[in-house]
Amino acid sequence: MRRSPHTPYTVPALEATEHAKQNGLEIPFHHAVYRAYWERGEDIEQLSVLQAAAVEVGLDPEKLAEALKQQTHTNTVQHQYQEAQAHGINGIPAFTIGKYLFTGAHPYEFFKQVIDKVIEENEAEGH
Repeated sequence: MRRSPHTPYTVPALEATEHAKQNGLEIPFHHAVYRAYWERGEDIEQLSVLQAAAVEVGLDPEKLAEALKQQTHTNTVQHQYQEAQAHGINGIPAFTIGKYLFTGAHPYEFFKQVIDKVIEENEAEGH
């Protein structure tokens, strides 16, 4: 995982993912965008990066560009954002483990500590 010095504006990537979802390629596209950002340090704000991810998973890059230009999925993404905020989520990625909600990328050890804490709490409660 490579942290970019630039935190991208992710709305275009989220809208592109909605486009991929409409074409049955949400998960592969999501993974392709994550690889672009986290493995290669590419700027997922850029249309060219999103189009390359589209090509990688068999999605038409020109149709993706047109959907973004026409803001086809803007309302959907805005609704999802409002719903997330209503649940206390204010960043991505977001995780819930037991009663704990946290956002952002974290190292493996952090996840292990949270999971161990949840297991310990459940055992103390007799679960």
